[in-house]
Amino acid sequence: MLKSFRRPFHAALFLLAMLAFNSLWVLVGGQYHLDLMFWPWKIVLSLLAAFLAVLAVTGTRRRAWITGALLVATLAAAGAVTYYYHLNEPADEDEEQTDQLTRS
Repeated sequence: MLKSFRRPFHAALFLLAMLAFNSLWVLVGGQYHLDLMFWPWKIVLSLLAAFLAVLAVTGTRRRAWITGALLVATLAAAGAVTYYYHLNEPADEDEEQTDQLTRS
């Protein structure tokens, strides 16, 4: 491949990896949990996952194993953060009102 096309190819691959990671995260974790999440978590994990995916694809074989392992660790961290927000989501207001007894 021509060296002049490497940088635009890597940029396009990075954007595609960002789109794929965010789409997967919404499908697996749920949009509601991502809406509750603090925004730096989403940005840092998305950028890191996309960067590691591009590095794994374009790097050497030895570097691909290392970056692949770091990518799996990043995906696990995204899952852990999503699970934390799943456990600490706010309670619905409707559930609190159904516990009250009304006497006539």
